[in-house]
Amino acid sequence: MMFRTHILFAFFFYFLALKIFSFSWLFALLLALGAILPDIDSPSSFVNKKYMLGIGKSISFFSVHRGFWHSIYGAAIFTFVSLVITFFAHASIFYALALFSGYILHLAADSLNVSGIKWFWKSGHLRWKIRTASLSEQIFFVALLVLTLYIAIGNEGFKKISAFVLRKP
Repeated sequence: MMFRTHILFAFFFYFLALKIFSFSWLFALLLALGAILPDIDSPSSFVNKKYMLGIGKSISFFSVHRGFWHSIYGAAIFTFVSLVITFFAHASIFYALALFSGYILHLAADSLNVSGIKWFWKSGHLRWKIRTASLSEQIFFVALLVLTLYIAIGNEGFKKISAFVLRKP
């Protein structure tokens, strides 16, 4: 999936979780960052092109896309590094939780893809039928966007926006 779909997938679950828990916007941003980080193993990914130039190029040189870093083992290593950083930065452990949750949401979203991922790296694939950048991903993106907006602004706000968008000129 494309980076924007991964970010929206993370925000969807963020707004869903807000119905039960109280999280900051920093948590949401870290969740979104975690949701694009697994693609660090792809030299053509958004995160590699824009932010992780040196580290990403090294990782993508020594690994394959949707390989080790798209597994629970890659998530565990990433989480360990996040925890070490939060410890030495004297930051909240919830920041590491946000990054980890975003990472796992990325893996879950990639499981919906035709290629799937190997959650346990060397074991079998878990896959679905959405091809990257296809019409089916666009439909999934729009449906997820509508659901995210509905959850974020509530029923009344959604009705007002829907009436405004669908009004006749």
